[in-house]
Amino acid sequence: MDARQYASLPDPFPMWRGGVLHGARVAYETWGELNAARADNGLLLISTGLSPPAHAASSPADPSDGWWQGMVGPGLAIDSERFFVICVNSLGSCFGSSGPASIDPATGKPYRLTFPDLSVEDHRARGASRPCARSGSRGSTPSWAPSLGGMVVLA
Repeated sequence: MDARQYASLPDPFPMWRGGVLHGARVAYETWGELNAARADNGLLLISTGLSPPAHAASSPADPSDGWWQGMVGPGLAIDSERFFVICVNSLGSCFGSSGPASIDPATGKPYRLTFPDLSVEDHRARGASRPCARSGSRGSTPSWAPSLGGMVVLA
């Protein structure tokens, strides 16, 4: 089972350190539901570390344990009954977001070493904003982030 969803990035997607991506996307998963007011229960964003997928915890769409299983879910620290939780996979990852293994539309071949230099600003400020905007949330977006994700949040 696979609970990943995908958000397309603007095309072209200019990278912070130069270069552009075409047809880029970020993978994400969600837990909980945003209520009708779309602001009262809030959106909470999880930015992954360098290597994990967006699958932070089990869900009905994918019941397998995630990498942060003891943290995300009903009644846990990241309470999916209180928040609408989105975990966004890092741009450049091999877990569904555009990265070096993705096909470069200009060549029809994987980007590999031609993938533009990636910065933390590309992931958080720009890449992760798409799934958050798709949710329709009108509130602020608090974030939790382990490892590299913490640097992404600071950026």
